[in-house]
Amino acid sequence: MEAVEETDTNSKIADKILENLMRVYSIDEIMQTVRKNKDKSIYLCVKRSKPESPKIFVDSNGNHCYRCDETLMIPIPKKFVILEPDKLYFEMTLRANIMLALNGAEERELHH
Repeated sequence: MEAVEETDTNSKIADKILENLMRVYSIDEIMQTVRKNKDKSIYLCVKRSKPESPKIFVDSNGNHCYRCDETLMIPIPKKFVILEPDKLYFEMTLRANIMLALNGAEERELHH
């Protein structure tokens, strides 16, 4: 029962993060950022306790910054921007990465 409640809570947090992200950046703007920085890692940065304040971070130093504790540093997927451009699949894989990070997934389990 507890795992179901945690998943439900994480789903609500993921929805809030994505909703607030879309208030700041459109899907097209995020996809354009990915295209411009295709050789760099790009992350969604947000605190679990403040899902209303997401930011996009371009890692210019080549460090892998993935985090899934209180501070979330979630890789923004590139496949559906660069290899197989598709706005709907991009948005779906971005949401999936948010959920996976909220659930404590390892970086290798995320969409890239």
